[in-house]
Parts: sequence; structure tokens; C-alpha cells
Amino acid sequence: MAKAALEAMNELDLFGARGGPYSVIHVLTDEAQKCQAVLQSMLPRESSSKEIDSGLLAVISYPAFAVDDPNVINMTKETIVEKLLGKYGCKRFLRDGFKTPKEDPNRLYYEPWELRMFEHIECEWPMFYCYLILDALFTGDRDAALEYSERLDEIMIKTEDGTKLVPELYAVPAELVPAEYKEPGTQRRIPLGQSPFLWAQSLYIIGKLLQEKFLAPGELDPLNRRLCAEKKPDVVVQVVILAEDVEIKNKLAEHDILVQTVAEVAPIEVS
Repeated sequence: MAKAALEAMNELDLFGARGGPYSVIHVLTDEAQKCQAVLQSMLPRESSSKEIDSGLLAVISYPAFAVDDPNVINMTKETIVEKLLGKYGCKRFLRDGFKTPKEDPNRLYYEPWELRMFEHIECEWPMFYCYLILDALFTGDRDAALEYSERLDEIMIKTEDGTKLVPELYAVPAELVPAEYKEPGTQRRIPLGQSPFLWAQSLYIIGKLLQEKFLAPGELDPLNRRLCAEKKPDVVVQVVILAEDVEIKNKLAEHDILVQTVAEVAPIEVS
């Protein structure tokens, strides 16, 4: 996110049309490159303590688009889908104890060896379905967008007036924890937390607006950061040699180097 922010605000005039040289933000290229080097060397890991985290979807895709290597983007996305995707969304990260029946709300942290009790019963967050939908729409993968939309629709909470709400998360009920330990992914889950979860609900609405073509990707990404991972043509530098006068032209001709003088290329001006 820091890398994306640095790149996005580079040469930003804080006062817009009424600004001047003193109101423009200049970001040192080295600072963004340092962030990129660290980011791409760690992915698909989230950090030294977490193997993978669904929150990386917001880094490799909308809204940050912080990674410009397609291979790294695909590897990170595939790892998230393989290890964290479930029926009710994605787990935040492996052995995440938040809101699980085994969580002790009075403890601030757990020792690494204690985290095993959360394995296979981590809560699943529908919000990450929304991120996967947006990613598919930005990459033009309509089939994937439709698949994740159908999955999300099945787990949304519907009010009496037909409004669809995205809950914060789905947790395994305490009485079903032993069965979930034995056969991961087989037990029903119940919604917990806020409903609607405004963060997820806003992403859901944005996704619907894109799917129905009320919004275009460029309107959500005016800086075109989504294009940073696309292959760019090689930069070709062309050099033209001109002789300052006829004398130099003749000397070059003696070595089979045929050039024109500055005067001969008129009206093209050479400074």
C-alpha cells in the first residue's frame, strides 16, 4: 500500500489548478523502488509471521494495483484461492482465531504453538468474495466474476424487503467445532459481527455497478494503475548523427560514414 501511495501522489499538486511549483509533491524514485523490492521479494507471504493473507488481494488488485509483475500477481492470487478460499468467503489467514469459539477475548496474543487449536475453524469473510469479483472485472474475466457473484449471493443475508446484506464473517458454531476438526469445510456456519459490514457492502455495490456497466474501470482507477502489469513495448532509442559543417562531413565520409550537415536538414532545427 505504501508503494502504491508513493507512486500515486508523485507530482500531485495539492492546490490543483491554483497551485504552483511549491505545492507539488515529489517522491524520490528510490523510495518507491525500495518498497517494490521488499514487496515482490515477500509475496505471496504477507509477512514474516503469516504465510498468506487474503488482505493481499487489495494490494495486488483493486484498489492499490501495487505489483507490476503478472507472475507474482497470479501466484499470490492462486495461493490465496488454494489455501484460504471456502464456502463462505476467504479466511483472513491460516490459524486466525478471531471470533472463533476457541478464542479467549481476554488475551491479547497467543504463542505460536497455541495457534494450532484454530486450524480448520478459522472464520470466513464474504468481503473477500467482493475483492475477487472486482479483480475478475478489472482483468476482464467475466466467468470468474459470475462464479464469485453466485457464491456471494448464496451467503448474503436477505431482509424482509429483499435487500441483500453482506455480513462481516461466518463462524463455526461451538457445538460443530469437533466435527469441523474431523472434516474441514463440511459444517454449516453462522453469520457473526456487523450486518451489513459496511466495508464489504460498499465493495459489493461497486462490483454490481461495474457488472451492470454503470461504472467503467477507468472511473475507479483514473491513474490507470491497473495497467501497470501489462506488457509494455520495448523502448527503442534512435540516434542521428549530423555534421556541424561541410568540413566535418567530408572527414566522416573518408571513413565511410555518410551524414548530413545541420544546414541540410532544414527546416528541422537542431539545438
